[in-house]
Amino acid sequence: MNTTAKLGGLGAVIALLLAEVPEQYAFYVALFIIACGAVTAMVPPPHAGSKWAVAYQLMTTIGLNIGWAENHFKPGQSGVRVPVQDKPAAKQAVSAAGIPVLNKKGKPEAPAP
Repeated sequence: MNTTAKLGGLGAVIALLLAEVPEQYAFYVALFIIACGAVTAMVPPPHAGSKWAVAYQLMTTIGLNIGWAENHFKPGQSGVRVPVQDKPAAKQAVSAAGIPVLNKKGKPEAPAP
């Protein structure tokens, strides 16, 4: 399934859920969604074993930090920033050091040949 279809489906679900909110509360629901997005953009993620990790992930989801808007830093993971042209060499160096390279879902990638 491609990203456009996923986002279209997610947009439809959000629209259906918001349609169920009484009109006098729609502003507060929208404000809550915006606040969740803002908090997860400003607050660094907790470490993986923290009791706040699940709450942080929930706020990230409510704040619609998905797809291209997804936070690059996640509980229990680090991000090594390198220029795009150096990405293959960086992945190889990390793998050669015995450190698993994680994919977008946080699972180890298959080792590069």
